[in-house]
Amino acid sequence: MIVHRDPRWFPALFWTFLALAAAFAVWRTAVVDWTVWYGPVAWLIELFGVLTSVCFMLTLRRAASAEPRTVPEVVSTVDILIPTANEPPLVLEPTVIGAVRVRGVRNVLVLDDGDRPEVREMAARHGARYVARTTNEGAKAGNLNNGLRFTDAEFVVTLDADHIPLPEFIERTIGYFDDPRVGFVQSPQSFYNQESFTYRRGGWHEQGMFYGGIQPTKNYTNSAIYTGTSAILRRAALDSTDGFAPDTPTEDIHTSLRIHARGWRSVYLREPLAYGLEVENLREYYRTRRRWAAGSLRLLFRHPDSPLRVRGLTGWQRLNYFSAMITHLQGPMRVLYLLAPLAALITGVAPVTGPYSRYGFAFLAFTVVSVWIVVLFGRGHYHLLHSEAFAVADTVPMISALKAIAGNERKFGVTVKRTDRASSTGLKNIYRLYALANLAVLTLAVVRLAQGEHVAIAAWAGAFVALSTGYAFAFLISMERYERAPGAPWYASLTPEQLYAAVVARPLVTA
Repeated sequence: MIVHRDPRWFPALFWTFLALAAAFAVWRTAVVDWTVWYGPVAWLIELFGVLTSVCFMLTLRRAASAEPRTVPEVVSTVDILIPTANEPPLVLEPTVIGAVRVRGVRNVLVLDDGDRPEVREMAARHGARYVARTTNEGAKAGNLNNGLRFTDAEFVVTLDADHIPLPEFIERTIGYFDDPRVGFVQSPQSFYNQESFTYRRGGWHEQGMFYGGIQPTKNYTNSAIYTGTSAILRRAALDSTDGFAPDTPTEDIHTSLRIHARGWRSVYLREPLAYGLEVENLREYYRTRRRWAAGSLRLLFRHPDSPLRVRGLTGWQRLNYFSAMITHLQGPMRVLYLLAPLAALITGVAPVTGPYSRYGFAFLAFTVVSVWIVVLFGRGHYHLLHSEAFAVADTVPMISALKAIAGNERKFGVTVKRTDRASSTGLKNIYRLYALANLAVLTLAVVRLAQGEHVAIAAWAGAFVALSTGYAFAFLISMERYERAPGAPWYASLTPEQLYAAVVARPLVTA
């Protein structure tokens, strides 16, 4: 691995932040007002923020890149697995075309949960093997495990049904398996429909921080996460875990956790080797983020493989997985964060003892420092507006996913591809209601200031809520503009063969 060279003052800044976080947590605990119900609630929210910030910073501390290891000739046996459930042939066929043209591949297996004649015919036409099953037990992981029964290859590549691989995929990844301890090599999820609302001007992508800023840091601690597609895995590593993990909706992170717990190493290669379809409307964005949150929370709190108790992980791996999963509790914390200042504005009683202005200054200062640190250690991938706007937007699916902690959340919802831009009015109204709730609290703070009532509480509560209000409306406004944008996407009229050729030839901005 090539360790990234950060400025010399990064370590000093890192340890200074940890010291400030510890001091703030101790001081904040000392000033809790236990006489009002929202005093402990506000304290819990802020300590959760300190915890997630510290975990995040610990995982971002050092970044490393995999040294290039392109091989001129592939001598190992490699098969490609393409699981599909209900994706139309128009989405699936370009992926099959790309897979059979990957240099060094032995067989391409189209794994169909739908047992569809048209998919069988399409696979045969392109020289791929068609494998169907009559049940969808275990969802995507179950489909992949069924596919493993039909291959004895040393390595398998997994591709989502909409991810078109580049011809050099295997050549660029197989060399890392010279190390017999490497269990999988993951490349970033990249997308060819960059007119999706998850992109912003200049090529910024909603997942850019994860694939460009976070995954490279996981190379340093052998904690890179398998993300379900655009990856190549050693069959022996999969056999050691009894295949792909079928018992949580997020089979990808669950599978990589099991592989790491068995002592295998991982490599994150920051080079796009396949391009897929990003979600095209708010409904599919919500469904995808809800599934991520539900699967992560279930794995963290209810499964024996939880990083809190599973055996075999190193301390750094345990921390990395814990940090990735606990972040999905930020949604309910944001709602509580809204209720606490509202209660203080109504009652005129602060959630802390002592001067509220002192508390407000300390909290705001720590928040500003935390954000500044994340921007620096995000190494150019964290955006002050866009990153936070999408974080606020994730509040709705994260709250919906809470029942995964209390109940069984195994159902896997397949993201629908090639949809229109508009989403259901009901879902948009939920997002609008959340934005209006923030605006209502902000308005109450302004009214209190104008009336000269509870001035200190109103000033600081208004300052806190103003940010989340701005981020919520920024997301909604960009969504409305996206839905009303005229014209069809650039790939709408292309045949599968033309789309494959365009994706392979087209220069794309990636993480």
